[in-house]
Amino acid sequence: MKHYKFVLVLVMFINILASCKKDFLDVPDKTVLLRQAYVVDLKTTENFLNGIYVEIAKFHHGYYLIYPELIADNIKPVAGSIPLNSHYLWAQQADDSKSAFGNTTFNMNPVWRDGYRIIRECSFILETVDQYRSEDNVKADNIKGQAYALRALIHSFLVSTFAQAYSFSSDASHQGIPYITTSNWTTPVTIQTVAEVYESLISDLTNAIELLPSASTNALTMNRNAARAFLSRIYFFKGDYQSSKNIAKEVSNEVPIMTGSAYPSKLFTPQETEALFQLRPASVTVGDPFSTFFAGRYFASPSQQFLATNDIATILTETPQDVRKAWVTLQSGNWAISKYPSGVVPNYGNPASAYFQTLIRSSEIYLIAAESYAKLNIEDSARFYLDAIRKRANPAAFSVTASGQALLDSINKERRKELAFEGFRMYDLLRLKQGVKRNDALNTSAKDLPYPSEKAVSPIPFSDANVSGLPQNPGY
Repeated sequence: MKHYKFVLVLVMFINILASCKKDFLDVPDKTVLLRQAYVVDLKTTENFLNGIYVEIAKFHHGYYLIYPELIADNIKPVAGSIPLNSHYLWAQQADDSKSAFGNTTFNMNPVWRDGYRIIRECSFILETVDQYRSEDNVKADNIKGQAYALRALIHSFLVSTFAQAYSFSSDASHQGIPYITTSNWTTPVTIQTVAEVYESLISDLTNAIELLPSASTNALTMNRNAARAFLSRIYFFKGDYQSSKNIAKEVSNEVPIMTGSAYPSKLFTPQETEALFQLRPASVTVGDPFSTFFAGRYFASPSQQFLATNDIATILTETPQDVRKAWVTLQSGNWAISKYPSGVVPNYGNPASAYFQTLIRSSEIYLIAAESYAKLNIEDSARFYLDAIRKRANPAAFSVTASGQALLDSINKERRKELAFEGFRMYDLLRLKQGVKRNDALNTSAKDLPYPSEKAVSPIPFSDANVSGLPQNPGY
């Protein structure tokens, strides 16, 4: 417990010092002296890494995972709710008014700010850990592998939020984000193309896989299978279906989907055996200042701010035998989101946020395998992985016989159902070059967002576009 509290104190100092920054990237990093004074051996390097995991749990504020569902067609605000309303209306603003989510946050600046801070902390570990390798070579490799994978993880969220999908241009030469590989704030920051960002993602994850021990299966840290699964996702978003299929097949053989009574009751709990990487809630007692606010908090009373759309509710409930119909609940004419469990962690300040937020799970990997096989015209294998997901949710379901585009449509529909409310929907629409159509939009201006649209991605923070000289995203 003393170690845990010290890590949280370390994180607190990082937050306090980081809050003094006037802009996000091109400023002195006042955490440098703190981390250099603390990290003096392999043990303190590992402790610093543990602090980063706490930061990543806080980074995955519920609003972040809600965002790609909200700007698409799976989630809508409760009538009269203010948070993320500009995002829902595709009316984000390029300003620096807020660096934390709240009623007057008109962009995704908090994700940019916190993401790049975590990235620099990961880079600091990569620059430091080899100094202490003589203490324990295996542990040094493990720490280094985790830092590589976590750096890629955060960059991938940023490129999905602040740049168009890889398929937006024929060679992905369109504007991406900075891919930062140093903890040194004085190093010039430039925008890379999306193609260059993906090359760096693949490089970091490849390095991670080579370093992480094959025996580690702890889903609360970035382990080797999690890094492999994440690399499969990156290849998949890139459109390299051969590579994504190869890795997905290997990972799914080692970490199969849950079946029987475990599904879906054990999703987002410590007993979720298909979880490849999940985040632990940071709060351990009521009123803990390091409480994390996962998405479930904003789907349930008394903090309910968002509902399921009629579109996704219709899809989830269309088959009475499908157990996923319980992920939405009709309440006073609206569909409440009930996918995330409550009270998994006892004595938590907000029970609706007291669960384990899984970021990578085998169900996603099965669906990646299904779509990749279909894209490669190996349709028997595509149907095999698709049926595994369908029949797990509904044992009475008939086997899929569809082919060609009909098979791809079935896979994408199943992907939308299985991964609903987990932060994928808008990114899937963009990679498939599809617009947003909302049948129950709150007003007429929010009904359709045709593809392509400049408003499908967030603006770069004003200070980095106008002070640090980064090009602003078109349309802002």
